[in-house]
Amino acid sequence: MTKRISKKYCVIGAGHGGQALAAYLQYLGNSTILYNRTKMVVDQINAYGGIEIQGMINVMVSDIKATSNLKMALEESEIIMICIPAHAHQDIAMQMAPYLKEHHKIIINPGRTLGAFMFDRYLKAVGFTLDIPIGETDTFVLTSRKIRPGISQIFSRKKVLHVAALNPEHSKIIYDELIHTFSMIKMEKSILFTSLSNIGMIFHPFPALMNLARIECGENYRHYKDGITPMVAKFLEKLDKERIALANYFECPMSDVRQWLEDVYGSEGIHLYSALQNTSQYDEIGSPTDITTRYIYEDIPTGIVPMLELAKLAGTPHKYLQLVLDLANTMYGINFSEIGRNDVKDFFEEYKPKGNK
Repeated sequence: MTKRISKKYCVIGAGHGGQALAAYLQYLGNSTILYNRTKMVVDQINAYGGIEIQGMINVMVSDIKATSNLKMALEESEIIMICIPAHAHQDIAMQMAPYLKEHHKIIINPGRTLGAFMFDRYLKAVGFTLDIPIGETDTFVLTSRKIRPGISQIFSRKKVLHVAALNPEHSKIIYDELIHTFSMIKMEKSILFTSLSNIGMIFHPFPALMNLARIECGENYRHYKDGITPMVAKFLEKLDKERIALANYFECPMSDVRQWLEDVYGSEGIHLYSALQNTSQYDEIGSPTDITTRYIYEDIPTGIVPMLELAKLAGTPHKYLQLVLDLANTMYGINFSEIGRNDVKDFFEEYKPKGNK
């Protein structure tokens, strides 16, 4: 068993994932500071006396710092865990740039599609030149929800977490930093794997679109258990086949979404629907509370859009990706392609198989 060594973490974002992760990291013996831009949220956490974890473990983590001072948060940390929606990565990268130093390592949790690639681009756009490690995960390490500022519920911890570095030469640095806290990590050779392993893009937007009336009416339902019916699950299997086809084009084989559930949660099922129904970790995950949910505003621009654009360049099937995008554009009256990660040509040229260059 790998001996845990205390690390200096900064967690960016105090939402469903960030607040839980910050408390969990501190609980494991690390020195952790939680940054959130909203001072009111920070004040509520500090006034509560820390962060209470419920569920998988039940503990009050009182020796944790929360701040809305980004400069101070970065000065006191070495490993920076980005835990905000992917569509906010550009803003936080630009804000962080003046305070980043050579000793920092950035991990995007998760990167969605092209996360580390785009984060590096955002930093360079404001003149950042240091060659610091930037990595990304394929999914969030915890299944968690924030009950309120200062209280988080952790349902489970993933059984496997794939991690990749933007610069392969930094892979060992990132692995050595994380393995002491996350024994389940598997280091991948390239961010191509983590970018194409965007499972949120499969599970989130289309089911949300199919349940918009329920969301608008304020109905409480379970997103994974009630919102994904057998027919919706069949569509998601077709959507996932397009993701797998794209991965195969890049010579980057990976499991389909049903197998992913088994690998990460131990869920069994012949088909996706039965596997989801057998995923106990999703039993208490509720539905979006309003139509501005990140399941649309994050997963369409930073999942569906770049995956679709890559599929077009690769010439792989993309009918269902296009359908999800068209439906979202029509329902919301927004051109998500324009506001999403649509400029994928550089990524495509860098990572496409040599025989196709």
